[in-house]
Amino acid sequence: MRRALLSLRRDDEASREFLMLRCMERDKKLIVKCGLCRWLTTTQVQRLYFPSASVSAVQKRLRKLDEGGFLRTHREGILSEALHTAGPKARAIFEENGLEYIGNDVSRQIDHLVGVNDIRIAAETGTVPAAYFFAHWQLACLGWKHPVIPDAVLGVRAPGLRNFVVEYDRATEGLSVVIAKLRTYQEGLPGFPIEAVVIVTERDRRMESLSRKIRKRGLSLRVLMSSLPELQTKSMVDCPFLDSSDGGHRRILDTGSNVMSS
Repeated sequence: MRRALLSLRRDDEASREFLMLRCMERDKKLIVKCGLCRWLTTTQVQRLYFPSASVSAVQKRLRKLDEGGFLRTHREGILSEALHTAGPKARAIFEENGLEYIGNDVSRQIDHLVGVNDIRIAAETGTVPAAYFFAHWQLACLGWKHPVIPDAVLGVRAPGLRNFVVEYDRATEGLSVVIAKLRTYQEGLPGFPIEAVVIVTERDRRMESLSRKIRKRGLSLRVLMSSLPELQTKSMVDCPFLDSSDGGHRRILDTGSNVMSS
């Protein structure tokens, strides 16, 4: 009997603990963010919600949310960083925010997804945070009808709304394929004027090769480039981008008003 009472007490304490988790505003934001981003790494969660906390403290908090069913955790391998998405008990939190809960399977292109979310975080954590950032998996729900689908679209108010399309380049396509996509952007996206295309590469060498190719082809479209490691340590608005038009470096909000539209 005593053992049964102790078990009931532990279950009751666990229920109260999870109830407290549901009531914490930061946890709710974190859970919804993991769902909207599909999957976030522990490092990405730390950068967004626990910038001054230790990694072990962040891991402990995420483990509690996972055990409570609010998050679901996945590892690609023993040495891989943990990935987190919204769990089954997050449905009520999504509904509370007027959002639809959709369970996320692990993408076969998880490295690409993680990179796009690194870019998202760089856009949302700067001194001038993004007015919006939508990844390619969100565009269909927004009614995107253009034949070319960017990896993300980004808007910044400084002070008026300035639109950018974002491409995350992992060197899985030839340079000629990237150039062809840039020519489509140069022709314009009806109803969606863009100021520049932002290309983020995995490595500096790829960025330099692509920059030379763009200058050689004489594209009039403004293309700003940086590497992912650079954006993992700086915000989007504070990062010095390589401007393919002249090989100089400038920040994204220093590009003037060279807007491309149809």
